[in-house]
Amino acid sequence: MAAASARGGKLSPLAPAPDWKKFEPYQQTMTQATFTRLINTIYAPGGGFWKFARVGDDQVAIFSDEAHTQHLFTLHFAKNDKSCRPRPYYFFPEPEHAPPIITVRDTNPDKPLAGLKICLDPGHLGGNWAKLEERYFAVGKNPPVLEARLNLITCRHIAEQLTALGATVSWTKENEEPVTTLRPGDLHEAAREAVQDGLTFHTDQRHATSYDGRVAEAADMLFYRNAEIAARADKVARLEPDLTLCIHYNAAAWGNPGDPIIVPYSRLVVFVNGAYAEGELIYDDQKFDMLRKVLDQTAPLEKTAAFDIAAEMSRTFEMPPEPYTGSSSVRRIGTNPYVFARNLLANRKFRGPNVFVEGPYMNALDAYPRLIAGDYDGVRKVSGAIRRSIYRDYADAVVRGVRKYFAGFSAKSGG
Repeated sequence: MAAASARGGKLSPLAPAPDWKKFEPYQQTMTQATFTRLINTIYAPGGGFWKFARVGDDQVAIFSDEAHTQHLFTLHFAKNDKSCRPRPYYFFPEPEHAPPIITVRDTNPDKPLAGLKICLDPGHLGGNWAKLEERYFAVGKNPPVLEARLNLITCRHIAEQLTALGATVSWTKENEEPVTTLRPGDLHEAAREAVQDGLTFHTDQRHATSYDGRVAEAADMLFYRNAEIAARADKVARLEPDLTLCIHYNAAAWGNPGDPIIVPYSRLVVFVNGAYAEGELIYDDQKFDMLRKVLDQTAPLEKTAAFDIAAEMSRTFEMPPEPYTGSSSVRRIGTNPYVFARNLLANRKFRGPNVFVEGPYMNALDAYPRLIAGDYDGVRKVSGAIRRSIYRDYADAVVRGVRKYFAGFSAKSGG
């Protein structure tokens, strides 16, 4: 619900009021130039953030409202790069002045990821929840497609390979059930408040016109999106991984899940956190989450990991990138045509560097036959061509990208 925070500002649905005091240890850990560059190029390139901020050479004051009457927090800048204080929270690779997180690195070339913690987040819910979440369709008598199941199969192959390479692998979830203990029935009061506040929760398949119908749609979405992702984010925060991989399969709008539209070909995209719109930054919790990403300085790490994974995904599948032309909520990062910044709930809430990978379209002719063929060893003839399992191709591409990402830092450090 878009509730009022303790300071009078708005909060996103189900979001707790931010504790701005948590940013006090970040004072003077960043220069004004670095802060401004990150805001303008990655996190709020549309300029919306500055309507809620008053910036000077040595500090930036952040407000809940555009009139600057409800002060939230003031961040003090370092005078220059050399005077930056150590950040209180680090991810691999650590700066030279940081206390080491990784104290033991295995020099065995067969275990290049030893000492690293990688978290897997297989997207969405399966089983009976898949239809509620609208991540389900079936063509005739063919096996149904449930995205959560596809993501889990892919993540299991990723986990097996990463573990063999020495990484410690953790999961936000390892089955098709929700992580959150909340259910739609628990969220009707929050849903009513959200609807009364004017928020809409329409989906591709549900467009309720009655008040009760809109409340029911809101309760469902608050369950499988807001509450579920918040529960996963809590796990990521406890795990403190060096990298989180959010694994998904993409799709074009398929309409009727019992008679879905099948499109000719897939497109690929990899997301990093960013591109916060002004309409999102009216919520204090989203300002807080964005500032945490800025202060943790995860952007360079996410960009590098996304570039490396996107390169391997595009090489494996030879599919074009998503264009996203004219969209203010999505912004291409750097020169890689497959990598975009986007303010997704998961990549905003998950602490530390995370990369959100969208695989081939579930309802495209270049992927659908391979998906319903299932997972298998070796090769099979699928749609007239000899193919490996699409799940293993996806997993292999991600793992190659992850290896390249961490190897790049080892090469720079001489390790």
